Amino acid sequence: MDRYRSLRISLLAALGAAGCSASSTAASGSGESPPVVAIPTASSSATAEAPSPDGEPEPSNPTRTGWVAEKNGNVHRASRVTCDATIDLPACAGTESRLSCKTDADCTEKPHGKCTSGVGQIGTYCGCTYACETDDECGAGQACVCKGTGALRARHSVCAEASCSTDADCSENSCGLSAYFNGCYEKVTLACRTKEDTCRSDADCQKLPRSGGACVARGQKGEKPTWQCGSMSCVIGRPLVISGEARAAKPRARADWRAALDFEVDALSLEAREAISAHHAAIAAMEHASIASFSRFTLQLLALGAPAELVAEAQIASLDEVTHAQVEYAIASRLAGRFIGPDKLPEATARLESDVISFVEALVMEGCVGETLGAAEGQEVLRGVRDDGLRAALAKIAADEERHAALAWKTLQWALGAFGAEAREAAERAFARALVIHGEDPAEGPVENEEFGVLGARTLGARRREVLRSVVGPCLRTLGLVACS
Repeated sequence: MDRYRSLRISLLAALGAAGCSASSTAASGSGESPPVVAIPTASSSATAEAPSPDGEPEPSNPTRTGWVAEKNGNVHRASRVTCDATIDLPACAGTESRLSCKTDADCTEKPHGKCTSGVGQIGTYCGCTYACETDDECGAGQACVCKGTGALRARHSVCAEASCSTDADCSENSCGLSAYFNGCYEKVTLACRTKEDTCRSDADCQKLPRSGGACVARGQKGEKPTWQCGSMSCVIGRPLVISGEARAAKPRARADWRAALDFEVDALSLEAREAISAHHAAIAAMEHASIASFSRFTLQLLALGAPAELVAEAQIASLDEVTHAQVEYAIASRLAGRFIGPDKLPEATARLESDVISFVEALVMEGCVGETLGAAEGQEVLRGVRDDGLRAALAKIAADEERHAALAWKTLQWALGAFGAEAREAAERAFARALVIHGEDPAEGPVENEEFGVLGARTLGARRREVLRSVVGPCLRTLGLVACS
């Protein structure tokens, strides 16, 4: 099954279907396998470099207790501690229109439940939110991570998967805290650092291009995780990248960033609603940041003398992202039963790079590859969504992302013609790096629910590799960046 034939044809049409693209399209239409672009294996990626000696943790000190932060930024757990289980959300007033709980006493599925108040698409709500104080409250194979520890983003203590509980459980005396934010959600893990790790600290991962590289614990379910360089691998739209890191606004309670959208959530548990809401809130923040990204892209096009057509399409794309953010914040708010919107985004006015090499490298990573994968992911999400209203809203986003991907490829085609060898060499380097980064499965997320637009890590990884082969590959051949075969 040629799952992404329509996306490939759309992007090749944007490029004029020149070069060897005609044979690529013909092959796919005749039932033959589409042209393949080589995907480097994980062992050949930047994440497999030898650990830097500068990233070694300090020797274990038996007098240390609790969470220990090393000079290199690593955080590990010398001993178990009791966390503050305070949840900083407003309590239920009892006057809300829909009450899943009325008081904290109604929240008994987990310890330290709080009945919190919020407002959704169809009125005010009360629902349960949970935190933890100790490992025992989290259950077997988990540990309680205190809010404010290391790079943890959560605003209250959380239960994390744990293959170790303290440094004493590890041969190298380091039970490290991994808070891996891949651009859409945060995966919190405790894992031993070992000689098999491919990084020792975030400093080893700074060579990852424009990806928010960090040394994090990763592994498939049922396997002990190892420490690897993780990136912003959740691809939705065009990220706002500043100093090599994707930036987005933090969430805050506000109602003015929501589209008019309603769908049924009663069949979901409160825990599932909260997890799926967090996923969509993260996507919303990335879409919100994409507004700034396209605005900056427009200024770069003007600085480099781009044709009016590309500038106009970039402006339209920026307006598209306003709608995308409103839809995603509406989904997150509806699921959570409270207002969710973006906080301030001061990074939007950061210094702008307008040299050809920086422009082309960012265009490839964030546009040609990132937005192509985002468009394909949008199409894949639609296959599982059942609610008509939700599906229609997400279908509009998927169609817009396909146009944005086409804009990126057309812009690259223009840049290659306008700037010659300098642009071509920058594009080839960027594509090689992008194929490595997106050739791996993303980390397992806290929730998987295709009916509400949350794909599993293995499904997402497999689909991305398919897109790299069957869509990105033919486009590269069309531009002459990969030899025709």
